[in-house]
Amino acid sequence: MTLVALIPFIAILLFFPGVLLHRRAISALGWLIFAVYPAFEAADYLTRGEYFDASIAIVFLIFTVFFGVLIVTPRMAGAEEERLVFTITKIALITAVFYFPFALLPALETALIALTTRITVATLTLFKVGVYMVYPASIYSTSSAFHAVYKPIEIILACTAIQSMVLFTGLVFGVSAPWKRQFKAFLASVPTIYALNLVRNVFVTAAYFGEWFGPPLRSFEIGHGVIARIFVMVSLIAVAYAVFIILPEALDVIEDFFRVVLPLRKPVQPESGKGA
Repeated sequence: MTLVALIPFIAILLFFPGVLLHRRAISALGWLIFAVYPAFEAADYLTRGEYFDASIAIVFLIFTVFFGVLIVTPRMAGAEEERLVFTITKIALITAVFYFPFALLPALETALIALTTRITVATLTLFKVGVYMVYPASIYSTSSAFHAVYKPIEIILACTAIQSMVLFTGLVFGVSAPWKRQFKAFLASVPTIYALNLVRNVFVTAAYFGEWFGPPLRSFEIGHGVIARIFVMVSLIAVAYAVFIILPEALDVIEDFFRVVLPLRKPVQPESGKGA
């Protein structure tokens, strides 16, 4: 494991005492160390020309540095602000604990990818699409002529929806709320996201092999790069809405964060003058 791969685990080790002991300085150090990881990720994406993923990594980098510095400012010294700090850090801790083992440990990554690939192939077969799986991540058409020219579909970690699932897991269990509502919000989000992601994978694969929008590569570009992205965005908005309805405490955290970052002054009430 490289030094860069160790960075998230170092941050996790700092988040634990920061949250349990309510130490803002330790939490801030965890956030600032963690910021190194998206910095390397952004540089890697830019080198490969993956500008969309690079932009997401840069936004995350800005947030981690900003929040790490914000934690130790006098603005966050109040009781409500301190509670917000540790709630957001707890959300980050839960998210990181569930995400980085899959992202950085090959055995877990392969197992999740293989499971997603297997379910995708089984679903396609159910709908009479001629495909088969080559372990752990390749989906081939049963038409050998197709692969004389075109490559198979490769399922990568991003195709498992692990990022979205762990983010909602952290949000749901990171806020203070009755466990029954937390569990309902979890069921409304994580299994739903995984199921919707399988629909996405099935659609993109069927469009590619079936040449739904023209030649295979054009079909993949439209199916994966346009339609599937719109589908994912709309789906996540719907899932988030359901979570906020079940668990309004999650929405309160977001509102409180923006209240702290963008403090609004209360309008000054004019003094009542004497009657003329």
